[in-house]
Amino acid sequence: MAKVTWLGEDELHGGGAGPSFTTAFDGIKFPKGEAVEIRSRAFVQKALNNQFFEVEDADDVDDAPGKRRGRPSNAEKAAREQEEAAKAAEASKDAE
Repeated sequence: MAKVTWLGEDELHGGGAGPSFTTAFDGIKFPKGEAVEIRSRAFVQKALNNQFFEVEDADDVDDAPGKRRGRPSNAEKAAREQEEAAKAAEASKDAE
């Protein structure tokens, strides 16, 4: 997996210390100076184009499907119902 490190900000514009972490790329938390493993090629490309991130092993991504947003499709609902029915049938056989 690619390792992405947020370089952080040393100072804020008002002179105070910078934040200890940031949240980027769809809610991934990046502590300052610590590498976070990323599997998505799209997120790695965004980090490569951002001056506040350093990327190691950029080619080592597997583009595993992430959690889909939104409502499940009818096919996904039918598959889930089939799985639940099969589990219920198996559980009733075990109970006998």
